[in-house]
Order: sequence, then structure tokens, then C-alpha cells
Amino acid sequence: MLKCWQAFIGLALMLGLAVSAGAQPELNLAQASQEIESKLADRSGKPADVRLVIDVSGSMKRNDPANLRQPAVDLLMQLLPEGSKAGVWTFGKWVNMLVPHQVVDEQWRSLGRAKASEINSVGLYTNIGEALEKAAYDLDAPSDEYAKHIILLTDGMVDIAKQPDKNTQEWRRIVDEVLPKLKAAGYTIHTVALSDNADNNLLKKLSLQTDGIASVAHTADDLMKIFLGTFDAAAPAEQVPLAGNQFVIDSSVEEFTALIFRKNPADLTELIGPDQTVYSAASQAADASWHRADNYDLITIKQPLEGEWGLSVDMDDDSRVTVVSNLNLRVKAMANNVYIGHDQLLSLVLQEDGKTITRPEFLELMTITAKIMAGNNEEVLAEFWKNELTDGEPPFDGRYLEDLPTFEKEGVYELTVVVDGKSFVREFKHSFSVRQPFNAEVEKQFSDGELNFILKVESLSSDVRVDKTQIVASITSPSKRKMVKPLDLTKMDTWQTELMPDDEGMYFIDIRIKGSTLDGSPFESYITDVKFKFSNEGGFSEEQEPIVDPAKQEEKETKKAEPEEPAKPTDEEGEAEAQEAGSEPQQPVPAWLLYSAIGIGNLLLFVGGYFIVRKLLGSGSSDEDLLEQFSEESVEEATSPKEELKPVDDEEEPPMEDLDPATADDVVEEPEPITEQEKEQEPEPVEEPQVEQLEEPAMDMLDEPDDAEDIAEPEAYDAVDDGIDDLDEMALEEPESQDEDEDDDMVAAMLKAQGLDLADDELDDAISNLIDDLDDDEEESK
Repeated sequence: MLKCWQAFIGLALMLGLAVSAGAQPELNLAQASQEIESKLADRSGKPADVRLVIDVSGSMKRNDPANLRQPAVDLLMQLLPEGSKAGVWTFGKWVNMLVPHQVVDEQWRSLGRAKASEINSVGLYTNIGEALEKAAYDLDAPSDEYAKHIILLTDGMVDIAKQPDKNTQEWRRIVDEVLPKLKAAGYTIHTVALSDNADNNLLKKLSLQTDGIASVAHTADDLMKIFLGTFDAAAPAEQVPLAGNQFVIDSSVEEFTALIFRKNPADLTELIGPDQTVYSAASQAADASWHRADNYDLITIKQPLEGEWGLSVDMDDDSRVTVVSNLNLRVKAMANNVYIGHDQLLSLVLQEDGKTITRPEFLELMTITAKIMAGNNEEVLAEFWKNELTDGEPPFDGRYLEDLPTFEKEGVYELTVVVDGKSFVREFKHSFSVRQPFNAEVEKQFSDGELNFILKVESLSSDVRVDKTQIVASITSPSKRKMVKPLDLTKMDTWQTELMPDDEGMYFIDIRIKGSTLDGSPFESYITDVKFKFSNEGGFSEEQEPIVDPAKQEEKETKKAEPEEPAKPTDEEGEAEAQEAGSEPQQPVPAWLLYSAIGIGNLLLFVGGYFIVRKLLGSGSSDEDLLEQFSEESVEEATSPKEELKPVDDEEEPPMEDLDPATADDVVEEPEPITEQEKEQEPEPVEEPQVEQLEEPAMDMLDEPDDAEDIAEPEAYDAVDDGIDDLDEMALEEPESQDEDEDDDMVAAMLKAQGLDLADDELDDAISNLIDDLDDDEEESK
């Protein structure tokens, strides 16, 4: 009986460990985080040095037919604060300085606006590498007075010659030589791809390895907003909240600039002051300057009146009002890219005439609120987190610190900080992306007139040795057909394999990555539960779960709208009301009774589990037989699928040996009870040693991180795991029949698999051994 209980407890422990035992060395992102922190500290508080690098190749005629690059560059020139530095370069085959790199003033702006009209689309090639080098002309002697940013806009790929080999060599030169130099010199590179045909892999490398923003303008109309968001990251400006077409200006504001995007470009914008003075583009007020463009107004008012200002126009949400003041909200520079599981620290101070305010009587008047909105893209954001920073005593040094929540999902996040000082209001906004170390996507490619779908994986971390990294994907089709496919490394530092969809519906892809970092440390990483929906008309499209649960968000908003409930009566009041109503007051449940009920429930569950185990393993077994069956069969049952999958023929894949699921003949049936007469006739069996049989399956179980239920359900298909020793143990077992050679053939086929139909219980072994086989082939080739 004691051994039976030990078996039951052991089974429970191992099932629990099976979920978490697959812990492997993960990719260490600490170094990348430290580099970003160092850069943030270096650029915090410094004026911006912004260098615009604009593609003027001939393909821009197609991707920017209205030449919206001109008004976008013009807007940035108007928004750059005086005292910052800026310059503009254009590139095709050759690189030209369009606007000199100088300190920003009115003369520079006038020259820039005139030159912006010369941006065209006449270049023959796309010389990205030389354009970056020309923009960073002072790379060998950079100034530490400015925070240096490069904004690169292009619609194409590296293209310097007609020979593909020369373009590939130039691509590698940019990644291996130019990028490390720019990174070491402290440049932050922001990239804007004005086409889905742009080399997004290269642009992401440039941006993410320098903590810049990587954006894609799917249409030319998106360009203005993306340029504005990039500018906010490069040269953040202090704002006041703009809500309901109104904003408040306090006495400390020396100048404000209102950027108003009109929803209807034909509308006329009017600005109404606190004294009801009306400003418009036709006004000739001495204290106002007005620039009206095709879809926006840029209005600057110097020495504005204190009070509430209004706007009479239907405006877009991207409109904002920035201020120049001697009373400022200063927020420490924050990362533009955050890896999943990492935190950000919000650090802010209020300054007057450049000095931090520490007076308690002043800080006690402040109400500082921080809020984060989140979503899968910029278009759909919902409230993710909100907190008030001014609860309790004000900080003695005037610095407010707040740990932002840990980010567990990829997406776009927007932080807003509002300071309400009763007599003034300030606002700060910061957008950032949360990413995984690796990214997976499905792309369309045309080859020989045929449309192909390519699963591509790219590394977003700068600490990965791409030549020492192997990647394998397990793919589940809508018909529950499972395939294991290795991904091949390309010359452009991506891994890819072809997907051959056999039917429409949802495809689940789990990706396992095994490699080493730049310092030689091994790591394993996973991209789990990636969902792509396939249709014959639209191809593959990724299905993403919302970051914020819409139901919870709606419930939260409903609670805010509901009136507060009246205060509940105290215990004495409730007791008196109950007595008046003729009923006795309710007595609370005694604590000893509650704990006794919990204890009895746990005991019943434990005893019930024991009998379940006895029933599963056979009521006629002895304690020794019970342990033997547990060691050999319970682990197999815990990791076997609940539902067998019928093999599906794959005519498009190379002919390979399929690994069929276990048939009914392979299942060990429970023996019938032996009668007393049969016991006397049969010889007593020789008892086999039990220790080794119990130990090996237990270790296998610890190597399995998947939960049995998760493996059986495609909707919760877990990340593929280490089962590295399973095939070796199959080879070490004593042969029982002539099927041994067939088993070896199946193992060999699995190790060389390019696409297999697998049962769930064989999936982990195939992937683990496939990665090891790829590593061995690489070593032999050397």
C-alpha cells in the first residue's frame, strides 16, 4: 500500500514537472538592454540632431505618386526647435546634400522649404549604404552635444548594380561594417518603408539594433503620420492636452504651436483666444504666424494670453499643441523597443527655469497620472494600464519614479503622462513597440510565374550568431495534419521554408530556435502558437489575439459610467434592520468550520485519486506490479495523444516514410484476472529488477515540457520540446521482434525529414533530433 501511494504521489509530481521541466538556456537580452540604457542616458536632455535621408529612385513614382515626401519633409523642418541641428540628403545611384546640415533657425527653415520642392523620383538605383555614410559624414569625430538621429525613407532594396552578387555584397557591407560603426558612434536610425517591397529585414536591423523606430507606410497617405511619429521620437516636444477642440495656456507659456490636421482638407481652421479674438489663415495678427498646407494648419502664437483657447474645425486625433515655457515636465528618455518580459522605468521631474522643483508645498498641488494604451497596431488602442503617481508624500528630490507593468504581449503601446498643477497642465507622450527576439511571418513570392508562400523567421536581437543557429517549425493544418520542416539560412540573415497549403482555414505554427550568442553561450528560444489564416483569394494573414480583452475593457467602461452604489450599512445597522423586520441577523461562518471543510475536501480528492490510479493500473495488481506498470505505462499515457490522427497523403512533398500513429494492436491491454487453478498450473514468473525501469522513464518525463492535454489539442498546441534522449533509448531496448530494422528505418527517416506527417507523441522527438542532425551536418561540412 505504501508503494502504491508513492506511485500516486510520484505521478502527480512528474505531471507537474512535465510542464516546467523543459527549462533551457534562453537568449540573454541583458546586454542589449544595457546598451539601450546607456544610449538613453547619453541622449537624455540633449538637443536633437536630425538627418533626413530621402529616396528619390524611379520606383518612387509608383509608391509616392503624389510626392507626399515634399510636404512631410516641409512639416518636419517647421517643427524642429531652434537650437537643434538638421540636414537633408537625397539618394538614388548618387547621394546629394539637399539642405545643409546646420543649426536650425529661421534662415535654415526658409532654405529648407524652398529645397523640399526639389524632391523628385529620377534616380536609377537605391544606394542605401552610401546614403547612410554621407549623412554620418562626421562619424569619426561626432559631437557629444547632440542626440544624433537618422531618418531613412525608402521604398526599395539595396540596389547599386545590375549584378545580383554585387547587391548582395553591398547588403553584407551595410550590415557587417556600416551599421556597427553607426551604432558605436551613438546614432539612432529610424526607418520608414514606403512599400511592402522594401527590404524590411535590412530596415529592421538598422532600426532595432540602434533602438530606432521601424515603420511601414502601406499607402502614401500614411507617410505624414509616420513621419510625425518618428519626429516625436527624435525631437520630443512638451505639449498641453488638446481635448474637445480646447486647450489651456498658463502664464508661464512664452509661445505655443498648434498643429491641426483637418479631417476635411477643404475646411477653414479658426483659432479663438480667451478674449474671443479669432485668428485664421487670412489674419494678419502681429503675434501669430500661420502656415496652411493641403491637409493641416501649423499655427504659432507668441506671448499668448493666459486662459482657454478653442478651435473651430473638425480635426484629426494626431493634432497637438506644443509649448515653449519656463515651467517644464521633463521625462527621462525611454526605449523605443522593449522585449517581451522586460520592464520600463518611468522617471520624471518638474523644472522651473531649468532647475528641478523640490518644494513640497508646490509638489503637493500636483496630480500626475500615467496611462498606457495598447493594441496590435496604431489604429486600435485600448486602455492597458493606469496609475496615479502622486499618492502619498511628494519625493524629497522632486523625482517621481514608477515601474511600468511587465509587457507579456507583442504590440504597439502608447504612454501618456499628464501633470495637472491646478494653474497649469502639461502632457508627455511616448510610443514604443514590444517585440520577441525573433519574428515570424509568411510572405508571397513569385517564381517562374508561380505564387509561393514562404515562412520567414528573422532575428531582432543583435546578440545572435545567425551562422550558429538552427530553426525548425512544426505546422498544423486545418485538417490536423502535422509537419516538421527545417528552415534554411539565407544570405540576408533570415531563415525560411516554403509552405504548401492544402486547404483553407487556420494554420498553427510553433517554432523552435537553437543557437549561440556572440560570446558563444548556447540558447533556445520559441515562437509559440503563431496563427495564420489561409484563403485562396487572400493567401496567408496572421491572426493576432487582442492585447486588451474587449469584454474586460467594455466592463471597465460600463463600471465607470454607472453611478456609485449607496454605502452599505454597518454590521450594527444591518443587525438592527434585520431585527426590525422580524428576522434574526445572519451569523458569520466560523473559521474552524471553513478550514475543516477544506481539509475534508482535499482528503476526499486524494483518496479518490488513489482509487482512480488503482483502477487505471489494474485492481488485480500487487504493489510491485503497480510500481512496474507506473514506471513503464503511466508516463506513456501522460504524453500520448488523446485522439489519433489519420495519416494524410502529401503529394506535393518529396516522398518520405510516414510515421504512423500507434495502431490498436500496439496497445497493451489489461490482462484478465488469473484463476486459482491457472496459478497452480503456471510457473512462477521471474521478477525483473525494477529500479532502472522506474528511473529512465522518469527522466524522460522531466525532459518533456509539454502538457498531455495541450499536445492533444491543436488549439493549444504547445512549443516543441527537448526529447533528445528518446530515440537513443529506443535503440537500447532489447529486440522483441523482427520490427527492429523497421524502427531504425523510421528513425533515420525522421532525422532527415524535410516534411513528415507525425503523430503528437512523435513530434517532439522529430524536432529535437532534426536540430541535432543539422548541427552534426554543419560540423562535418567544416
